[in-house]
Amino acid sequence: MDEKINSIEESFQIINRIIDDEKVRLNENGFIYLFWGWLTIFCAAAQSLLIYLEVEKHYYIWFVMLVGWVYTMFYFGRKKERKPMPLMGRVLAFVWNVAAVNIFIFSFVFPITAGQLLMFFILTILGLAASISGMLIRFQWLTLGGLLCNALAFTTIVLEPKFWNLILIFAIIFAIIIPGYMLRAKYRKQNVQ
Repeated sequence: MDEKINSIEESFQIINRIIDDEKVRLNENGFIYLFWGWLTIFCAAAQSLLIYLEVEKHYYIWFVMLVGWVYTMFYFGRKKERKPMPLMGRVLAFVWNVAAVNIFIFSFVFPITAGQLLMFFILTILGLAASISGMLIRFQWLTLGGLLCNALAFTTIVLEPKFWNLILIFAIIFAIIIPGYMLRAKYRKQNVQ
């Protein structure tokens, strides 16, 4: 019986070692979270300003995100030349790409159909992607930020659309920006020693 317990413990140690190796290979420095977080905050703040200025097609500002997507492809393409992306990195990329495609579809293909639930869907998808990412890289602040983002999604159901960007900015700060800076600090601390 002790042999079985030892082998189970050894199995867990092996699994933990594999996950830690993947994390080292992924080398998450928080940059991509900070890039997308600040880009989202810029677009949300700019849209709010455009709404205030009564610009009719105020939502066009969100097409800046396409430039961000192109930059992200360039950023990771450059990293790929050095070494192949680990499995965890590919899973994270898949999760965020699926989230981005779904947000794009809700925002630009079905905005009228989504109606009062548009920001609910956006924040729910962001929350899920952030929570899954946090679980995969074992970073609880990203997971908690994603859960907060998901909870804030429900507040948008009862709020007027003019307040949605404020809620989005608040959610992004706690779900993406703060964990991004924490990941950056953790990365720097690990790479200085």
